[in-house]
Amino acid sequence: MKNQAQAIPATAPDFAHCDDRWLVSACLEGDHSAWEALISRYQRLIYSIPLKSRLSYDDAADIFQSVCLKLFEKLATLRDHDKISSWLITTATRECWRVAARNRRDAQSSSNSDSDPMTDIAAAAPLADELRESLERRHAVRQAVESLPERCRELLTMLFYQADEWSYADIAKRMNMPVPSIGPTRARCLEKLKKLLHGKV
Repeated sequence: MKNQAQAIPATAPDFAHCDDRWLVSACLEGDHSAWEALISRYQRLIYSIPLKSRLSYDDAADIFQSVCLKLFEKLATLRDHDKISSWLITTATRECWRVAARNRRDAQSSSNSDSDPMTDIAAAAPLADELRESLERRHAVRQAVESLPERCRELLTMLFYQADEWSYADIAKRMNMPVPSIGPTRARCLEKLKKLLHGKV
């Protein structure tokens, strides 16, 4: 715990930039802000599991709440606090099986005919290794982007993460920078991102 505490200033810690191990330690000490930061960090990852399994948004919200509750209950006994993403993927997948099975039972009980194949929303099988790895990589990249300086984070978000395509002219105007500077700035930001991701993906 001593080494973990040294990684983050004792005053006004920036929870968004704390590693998982430090956040878990703070959560176990009763820090509500650390818990909120931990859930915020993994919210997209948890929601992505039921949505990829073609469950409804309401089901996804229920699964999110259930997974968060299970994490809260198991936090003190998790063996590897650096592998929370893997634990969350496994737990969310199991919750998908449970909800899908419930949906099938409900559909069958409300109809005398054979169940519609579309009610088989989620297959009762583990996530394929490649899908699990893809989810973990995406989460690692998102967290690395969030850790970048604000200017880099804003630029890369406009270039790669927003549905609307931004022209270089629009980006230059938004960021108050010359159009010719966008390319070199992007390259520097991507290099910073690469360093943050070293050994993680």
